[in-house]
Amino acid sequence: MRTKIALRNLYISQTIIILFLVFAYFLWFPHSFIQLGGFSKTAFMLIFADLILGPLLVFIIFKEGKKYLKFDINVLLAIQIGAFAFGAYSLFLKHPAYAVFAGDRFSLTNVSAIYPQQSFISGIKTHFFSSPKFVVASLPKDTKAQSDLILNIVLNQAPDIDKRPAHYEPLEYEKFKTLLSKSIPIKHLLQNNHKKFVDFYDKHGGKPSDYAYFPLTGNNKKSVIWVFDRNSLEPIGIVDSDPWVIIAKK
Repeated sequence: MRTKIALRNLYISQTIIILFLVFAYFLWFPHSFIQLGGFSKTAFMLIFADLILGPLLVFIIFKEGKKYLKFDINVLLAIQIGAFAFGAYSLFLKHPAYAVFAGDRFSLTNVSAIYPQQSFISGIKTHFFSSPKFVVASLPKDTKAQSDLILNIVLNQAPDIDKRPAHYEPLEYEKFKTLLSKSIPIKHLLQNNHKKFVDFYDKHGGKPSDYAYFPLTGNNKKSVIWVFDRNSLEPIGIVDSDPWVIIAKK
C-alpha cells in the first residue's frame, strides 16, 4: 500500500510538472532562449522537489493505521504544492519579457529586471501568458533629456536603455529592415567559427547571405549570435559563439 500511494503521488506530480515545463519551454523560452534565460536550474529544482522529494517522503511517512496519517499526508501535499508554486513563479520571473534591440545588438530583459506595466505603448505590454516581445529601445529625441539619461546611466549606474520599458517601441518589420545594416558581416563570422556556421547552414539550409547576424545577451550574461532570415526577419536559431570576440577582431 505504501508503494502504491508513493507511486500515485509520483505519477500525478510527474504529469503536472511535465505539462508546466512544456508550457514554459514553448511560451516563455522560444527561439532557443532556454540557453540564456535560466530555465535549467529552476526546472531541476521543480523536478527534485516534486518528483523525487515528494514521493520519497510519502513513502517514508506512510504507514497504515498510523495516527494522524491523513494530517501528515495533507501537510506533505501542501509542501509539494508550495514548492511547485515557488518554482513556477521563479521561472516566470526569470523568463524573458522582451527581446530588446538597442544600438547594434539584442538583449533579453527578464520579468524580474523591469516592470512591464511601465510600457505604455500599445501592443508591448506583457502578462503571464505572453511570449517574449520584440522591441527596440530608443534614446529620447530631446537633447537635454537624452544627455540627462546618459549621465544618469554612466554616473549613477542606473539601468541602461534596454532595461527601461518607457523607451520601448514595437520592433515592426519595416523598422527592423532598416537595422539590417548593423548585422555582423558574415566574412568575420566564418573566419572564426567556420564549423559552427557550416553546421547551422546544413541544418537550416540556404546561403550565408540569406541570414542576418546579431549579438544576443541573455539573462545569465552569456552572449551568442542570433540568426535571422533576411527576408522574413524571423529568428531562425542561435549559434553558440561569443560575438564580442568576433567584433573585437573585426
